[in-house]
Amino acid sequence: MTSEPPRPVCRRSLLSGGLAFGLLLLLPVTGRASPAERAQAHVAQLSRELLALINSGLPEASLYGEFERLLARHADMPAVAAATLGPPWRNATAQQRERFVAAYQAYLARRYGRQFRDFQQSRLAITRVRDAGNAGVLVETRLSQPGRSDIAVDWQVSERSGQPRVVNLIVEGISMLANERAEIGTMLEAQRGSIDGLIQALRARA
Repeated sequence: MTSEPPRPVCRRSLLSGGLAFGLLLLLPVTGRASPAERAQAHVAQLSRELLALINSGLPEASLYGEFERLLARHADMPAVAAATLGPPWRNATAQQRERFVAAYQAYLARRYGRQFRDFQQSRLAITRVRDAGNAGVLVETRLSQPGRSDIAVDWQVSERSGQPRVVNLIVEGISMLANERAEIGTMLEAQRGSIDGLIQALRARA
């Protein structure tokens, strides 16, 4: 049995193959990638959306709402809320936890959204990605601003929810999670340990 001679590869096949490969690169990173690669892709997408929002020119009310939706998509808010609240989270009911996550998310959107105007025309570049063990993956970036010194911003990414999600932000070595834990602890103390009171206080600030 004789084999057929190889068929010449036509230009159309090459172009269609290249297009297909290019489309694959645009697809979300799947399970075939390593945790570090998935974390890097997640932070890259998040930073694009965040900088686009900062430079969008939206009025503040709309800006806060969009930032809150961005948090819901890219951060593991239940994990962040649990780590921020600390031991009282374990004693909270399922309903209290759900209400606290929602109130805390809205509070964060407004608290940090107020600072967005200071970061217009900024650029963010990923400089290093490293395994942080049980803490997940740390994606190190530098935020460049016109006329200002660069800022080191590290994103802690975890897959405990089943997909890459940000669980902490470290700016110039200062953990946002640690700061928020202290702030929420003070607010909870002012409410005499009442989680329901804390939720109401967060809603009043959102």
